[in-house]
Amino acid sequence: MKAVAIDLDGTLLNSKHQISSYTKNILNKLDKNGIKIVLASARPIRSVLNIASEIGLNEFPMIGGNGAIIAKNENEIFYRNSISKVDVLKIGEILKEYLSLNPKNEITMHIYSGFKWLIPFHTEKAKEEIKIIGFAPDVIGQDAFNSDLAEKIMFVSNPTILKEFLNIFNKNLSHLSSVLSKSDSLEINAIGVSKFLGVQEYANYHKLNISDFIAIGDGDNDETMIANCGYGVAMANGTKLAKAHAKFITETNDNDGVARFLENYFFKPK
Repeated sequence: MKAVAIDLDGTLLNSKHQISSYTKNILNKLDKNGIKIVLASARPIRSVLNIASEIGLNEFPMIGGNGAIIAKNENEIFYRNSISKVDVLKIGEILKEYLSLNPKNEITMHIYSGFKWLIPFHTEKAKEEIKIIGFAPDVIGQDAFNSDLAEKIMFVSNPTILKEFLNIFNKNLSHLSSVLSKSDSLEINAIGVSKFLGVQEYANYHKLNISDFIAIGDGDNDETMIANCGYGVAMANGTKLAKAHAKFITETNDNDGVARFLENYFFKPK
């Protein structure tokens, strides 16, 4: 294998959204041995690149927005598959109408556009996400709806509320991709966006075959890359769908499952 595509939350990061020194050491050892490491996350690309920098992987493009954007920095964006401005505005209208009819329900909305992060409503859930991501949004308030494009839009709410909103959303914008990545998180992308297609674009850029990749993840949105890359690995804390398509199930994210698998695969005698 020549490359490893790794999800972040629930996979490379532990429950405190941190990376252990052991994991960093293994990834740097792989890098020094010529194995390409690509982080493939639903997070905004700026957050993905910040984590790559923390690890010491500063020279390579990374994958954000569920595969909708691949970039090395703000001036070097190699791939974008975006939701149009018309649809961003339409999504905002649907959300505002829903909330006006259901004033007791609260839905947090995140808009990820290139290297910008926009939040229309500064809810408690939004404040929690800011702490997790580690930097402040570029826009907070109604101006967030003026984004030209968006690689990903995420809604966070009570699972019951989110399912109700998803039904309304799908009736109005069925041409967009929608997935409940967690019971309380609804993620919207342009149709066709997936982490696997992001990895394919990355592979093309580096003139690699998809069979050269190990893919490691824990969620339903990792399933396609786990199933279709050369070797798929799921976390012990992963979803049933992720595990069902994996060739190997490693330990949990809180027990350095990624690093333990990679060390055994690449550096232990067979």
